[in-house]
Order: sequence, then structure tokens, then C-alpha cells
Amino acid sequence: RGPAVQHRDYLSRSWRWGEMTEPLLASSVVGGDPVAPPLEPLAAEGEAAGAAVAPAPAAAEATADAPPAYSFKAFAMELGLGRFVAALEAADLLGNYVDTCESPLTLFAPSDEAFARLGALPDDLQVLRELLCVHITLGSLSHAELLNTRSITTISQQTHHVVLADDGQKVLQVGSASLERTDVQLPDGRGVLHVIDSVMCCIRLLQNCRYEQVWNKTVRPSPKVGLAGEWRKSQDELHAILIHCDTWQPRFQGLRGSVVPLGVGGPAGEKAHKSFQATKNTFQDGTVHFSELLILEKPPEMSKKKRKKPEDQLADGSMSQQPALDGNQSSNYRIMFSLYRRFEPADGAAP
Repeated sequence: RGPAVQHRDYLSRSWRWGEMTEPLLASSVVGGDPVAPPLEPLAAEGEAAGAAVAPAPAAAEATADAPPAYSFKAFAMELGLGRFVAALEAADLLGNYVDTCESPLTLFAPSDEAFARLGALPDDLQVLRELLCVHITLGSLSHAELLNTRSITTISQQTHHVVLADDGQKVLQVGSASLERTDVQLPDGRGVLHVIDSVMCCIRLLQNCRYEQVWNKTVRPSPKVGLAGEWRKSQDELHAILIHCDTWQPRFQGLRGSVVPLGVGGPAGEKAHKSFQATKNTFQDGTVHFSELLILEKPPEMSKKKRKKPEDQLADGSMSQQPALDGNQSSNYRIMFSLYRRFEPADGAAP
């Protein structure tokens, strides 16, 4: 990557190697296509599934004097988040999820300026829903609580890494977005809202690979990953990383052709990353095609050499921190796709 360039992992999504089952964090692939989680409103207490409950006359009279039902639309419009509300309505997530969810939510709401910079929303309803779902997490997470965590998982099972930007302003960054306004409490304890400066990037698997692959051969069929939302063309890259299924340990050197810059030709005046050189990997119209993704490193589980056990001691008497790689572990891997952002250190700062 060069001594003067720092990379930071901002968001990740993983799928099992060629198998349409549960990914590293939670299931998001069915039949080869990513899907958003079910978003039907939860049944009210005492209501049987599919059954209609008629209120008693006395209850109906009490309802007339009850306060109006919760409306996130009215609340968000007062905050100047009209475009976020319009997007939720277009994706059928407002009345069917945000207003009716019984769990508190943390909403990362892009500002109207962020939506204006993004331009037109995706025409495909499924893509639009997945894009908005990466802005919602279950549970109420305040700014202070976000500071004490390294990552969060959204309702669409995409992971956002949480970092405090070291650019002198100490702005909290969640995924690919920075927080502009924090800790806006939703009414009736329904959660918290943070205003962010951009529409978060959503990673979608468009084409998976076969379950069985051959070491030192190109992965087939080659994975295709779709991106929606906003990213920085001059700084952002999409990385494919090999993850061991049993230990969840990454093999950062396990793949070649695993890095695709999200700008045209990569950063101007700079050589391409060594994992991107001499490959036909492409990024066009929001789709990343890892056409020459090659399994470069032989999995240690396939080695005939005897592996150390966890109780083995190192030469200095300390215990080995590496996970055991014995014959009981499988040689199954997952591929995780992560968005990385390149940072140039400030003048005089160590790289």
C-alpha cells in the first residue's frame, strides 16, 4: 500500500464461499440473491396471527380521547429531514417498520444535502430497501455508546465499523458517513436519531461463486458485488478477504486480484495496489467484478505438517496466541467484502 498511505476498513459484508447459507454475521443471501429482512409490522399483544380483533364499545370511546399515534414522518419533518422521510415512504419502510417496530431503533438519517448530492434514488424497490436498511440498527445507541464500540450491525446484516476520525476535528465516523448531529431522542422511548453527512454505502452480492474451489486457481464463477449509496471515488476501494469458517480468522494474503479502486483508474498519479495490478477487475455502473480473483495462499488446514496445539508454549515460555489448526477444523472459507478508505497522513505525521 505504500508507506505514506493508510487504509481503514469502514464496512463489511461476507458470504460463505459459494454456499447460499448464513454469512459471517447473519443470513442475507437466499437462492443466490441478497434480500432485505422481513419488515412486516409486529402483531399487537393479545392479537392472534391473521385474526382481526374488534374493540369493545368502551375501548372505542377511550380511543377517541387517546393521543395521536406515533408518526416518525411528522417528527423528522420538523428536523428538516424531508428527503429521508420520502425515501422511507418510497421503500414502504415508514408505516410498515419505523412507525410500528416494538424495539427501539437507532436511525442514521442522511441530511437533505446528502440526498441531493446522491441524486436519484435506486429505481429497484429491493435495492432501495436494502440501501435504507443499512441506516437502521436495533436498539438505542447514543453517541457515547457508539464511542465505546468498534462496529455495529444493521437490520440488513451489514457491519459498519465505528471510528473517531483523526483529522483534528474528532468527528465520529460510522461506516462511510460522519455524524453531524447526534442524540436526537425519538418520542416515547422509541430510540435515537443521528444526522449524517452522506448516504451510507450498501454492499450487495450479485453473483456468488461455487462451493468448491481449487487452490492457486481463479475463483469461478467470478464474484460480482453491487454498490449503492455514496462513496469517495478518489479514496475508496473494495477488498475481498478470505475468512476461515471455523475460526473467523482472516487470510489477508490469501487472495490475488482482491482490491478494486472505486474511482476511474484509481487515484490520479498513483500506482495501483499490487492486488489490482495486471488484472481485469472492473468497476462500472455501481458493480464491482472480481474477474481475476485467485486463491493464492494454500490453506494451512491442507498442510501435512503437524500443527501446534493451543497448549503448546512458545520459546520464551509464553502461550501461543494463534488458534489451533488441527485435523478437526475444516478447510471451508468465506469471502468478506469490505470498503476501505485511503488516508494521506498530515504533514509531519508518521505514516
